[in-house]
Amino acid sequence: MLGNKCEKCQAEFFPPVNICRACKSIDLKPLEMPGAGKILSYTLQKESVAGFEEQEPMVFGLVELSNGVRLVAQIVDFPYESLKIGSKVKAVFRRVKADGPSGQIYYGYKFGPPRSPRETSATEE
Repeated sequence: MLGNKCEKCQAEFFPPVNICRACKSIDLKPLEMPGAGKILSYTLQKESVAGFEEQEPMVFGLVELSNGVRLVAQIVDFPYESLKIGSKVKAVFRRVKADGPSGQIYYGYKFGPPRSPRETSATEE
């Protein structure tokens, strides 16, 4: 996940911006976002839009990365019953959708549970 950082005030953004929202500078450099964070809020979507029916139900969450940047993403691999505010998550690269007629497969980031004790402790703040 590539975002950017303002060289003037050090604010970080994802997705990348052209003008710093904090100080209005245009001196922004690419920055790889951390892959670890926690869930601030989430919702369960039981009925999806066309083309995503096989993924129902879908969970979407507001994730705060370890650098403080917040983003909305699909939450995967959590049994819904065990999902909690504050759950630690890490970015995963997954299939988003496959287009049947063209055979095109789309991939993107989602967030899932840390897999190892090391990954769990790395997300602690």
